[in-house]
Amino acid sequence: MKRKLTIRRMVCSIVAALLAAAAVWLLCRWVGYDLQLRVGDTQTFAILNDDYSQVIDVTGEGLTQSMPVSAGQTVYGVRLDFSTQGTPRQSGMLMVDLYDSTGTLRGQAAGDYLNIFDNLFTAFAFDSTYTPAQDETMTLHIYSVAAWDGPLGLWASTGTVDGMPLLVGDTDAGATLALQMMTDNAAQWPTTLANQLAPVLAAAAFAAVLLFGLQTPLALTVAVVGLACGLAFVQVTPALVAPDEYFHLAAAYELASRIGGQTPADEDGNLLVRECDAPHFGTRSGEIGILAYKNQEMARRNEAGGPDELTVASEAKAGQGSSGYLAQALGVRLARSLGQNFYTMLRTGRIFNLISYLALAALAVALAPAGVRGLLACVALLPMPLELAASFSPDTPVLGTIFCYTALCLRLHSKKAVWWEKLLLVALGGLVGPAKAIYLPVVLLCFVIPVENLDGGRGAVKGPFGLRVQNGWYIQGAVLVLASCLWISANLSELAYAARDMNHTMLAVGGVALAVLLVLALWLYAVTRGDAKKRRAFRWGLAVVVVLAAAGSVYALTHMGGGLNPDQLLMVKPNGDSLYTFSLGYVFRNLPATAKLLLRSIPEQGAFWLQGMLGTTLGEPIVYRIDVSWLLGIGLVLALLAAALPAQGEQPLLGRRTAWGTVAILFGVAAALLVVVLNWTPINYQTLFGMQGRYWLPVLPLALLLCKRSRCVALRRDASRGAALAVTACTLLTLLQGFSLYASWQQVS
Repeated sequence: MKRKLTIRRMVCSIVAALLAAAAVWLLCRWVGYDLQLRVGDTQTFAILNDDYSQVIDVTGEGLTQSMPVSAGQTVYGVRLDFSTQGTPRQSGMLMVDLYDSTGTLRGQAAGDYLNIFDNLFTAFAFDSTYTPAQDETMTLHIYSVAAWDGPLGLWASTGTVDGMPLLVGDTDAGATLALQMMTDNAAQWPTTLANQLAPVLAAAAFAAVLLFGLQTPLALTVAVVGLACGLAFVQVTPALVAPDEYFHLAAAYELASRIGGQTPADEDGNLLVRECDAPHFGTRSGEIGILAYKNQEMARRNEAGGPDELTVASEAKAGQGSSGYLAQALGVRLARSLGQNFYTMLRTGRIFNLISYLALAALAVALAPAGVRGLLACVALLPMPLELAASFSPDTPVLGTIFCYTALCLRLHSKKAVWWEKLLLVALGGLVGPAKAIYLPVVLLCFVIPVENLDGGRGAVKGPFGLRVQNGWYIQGAVLVLASCLWISANLSELAYAARDMNHTMLAVGGVALAVLLVLALWLYAVTRGDAKKRRAFRWGLAVVVVLAAAGSVYALTHMGGGLNPDQLLMVKPNGDSLYTFSLGYVFRNLPATAKLLLRSIPEQGAFWLQGMLGTTLGEPIVYRIDVSWLLGIGLVLALLAAALPAQGEQPLLGRRTAWGTVAILFGVAAALLVVVLNWTPINYQTLFGMQGRYWLPVLPLALLLCKRSRCVALRRDASRGAALAVTACTLLTLLQGFSLYASWQQVS
């Protein structure tokens, strides 16, 4: 029951929200401080001379080394290989000055003798960077600013490298120092990036606690808190690192071009892009690490944009699809029209996708019955859906649409539908069909709605075979037929590919036989419905026919002949993967091998699937495994269970039959997903390939809804609001740790 809003409650809520925001702000500062210590000295170097043949002593006049630098290459510093001949340095300072070709001082670096070791490279980062506009030969002046005892030298080659003479005083030494140029440097960027993230995360914490304290509608919480957390994900997820984002960006870019009336591809099918976008389009995931963060942010701030003219053919191919990319394409269209650069365009497209998801998620929470709103809010605010929404992923409109459809079906389970709810039910059901092939069984959720709730008080009408049919059945039938037709139109080619090695004639005969049996069953029901004894006989007969048909179908499919010959079984790609995958035909011919594959996959990959569903594995896990603490995963699971468990005295929303129907829908989605993933898995693999936990997100509310029927565990009162706050807290911590892991990631050598 909602508490009355008082001034005391309002003041306490504001104070608690401010404290939460301050705590998150301090956590961001700590993350920045910690990253600065760990990766602030991250540097990259280009080797200019790698010859270590002799030692050149550093004289009182110092050494002067020429260094060629290409146009556009930023010089951050240099690295030199010292020789102290075993003598430890006690005190003193060595200076390295950088001069351009005109003799202008461009940078200085100082090195303490205590940090110079024998036969080791020492880096000198200049106090300012320099980027020549054209190829230029620069000069390094290396000298000591204090007297010292004993020798100090630099390793060098025995001959002069072309264009890199070394002078000792004014004398040509006939050598070139062993030299590396610092091409990148993290410097203070860990702190800078963490400070940029702090206001957004603090705003999310403030909003979550304030809205919780004020007991505002959960739909508002999803919209406001989701927006703040989503904007944080926009910043935290490096460019093109979200799942398959480079692929989705190309599809959205193409759709944006079509919306603008432009030709999106050349005659070879390559995607046409603006000149300023061309360097960033490719066919692989983006880079991560502190230097990737830094370079992307600098490019977003400083890189020039360009007119909306498609003049360059990129590596990406056109024709990647257009379903689910409308919001992203509108963001790309707007940024291109304004002449923004690539990274600003990417961020705009991400924000548009985020807003579209939050609009659907908030609508779903608003439509849901009171007992389900908190559960839906918790799922909507998980890290994974927000990460997907803050990228170019087309899964977010699928998520939002299925959330809305689920909420509406549950809403109409306990109330009479008005006209707009009926129209919305048909529209959403039709959209679920083609949204993604594996979610077609979710359309059956409309049958949890009692027919009388869709009738509108008009009663039954005459139907086929003289049956009296209620109007609500026509609405449910319309949803099913529309979704099925759209599903077939969107997925017919994929279905044909999955069944590529099956006997198509046998499948066609089976389909016709099934249709005939359905019509016959309907006629028999019409004949026997008035006689209880005949109706009982009809049901038993129907059960026997279904069992015999199922057994016969399995036998026919497992003995339909064909299959791979021994030579085909041994055919592999250059990477060792088999040329053939677990198609439907191969699965039915090799049921034991398929069962073994599944039994190996569940214990080996089950935890990974759970992480992927919750969002505690970030980015594209096939390329980078960014796993946050398992404690956050446990916290998210407990919060979801708290939202799903019934309160004492709460009546279950679903009856026994509708609960079993929901279980059947979940199994249907699982079977469809398994067919798809098996078609990706080469036959020489020991576990499934490509199964991602995020594929379960659309049906997660349905699975959690079954917990509402629990008779063993119940809560004293509804905990859904507290659960939503806990999910938000875990999401904020996931963002912070994810940022730290992204920034500190290093390539394993």
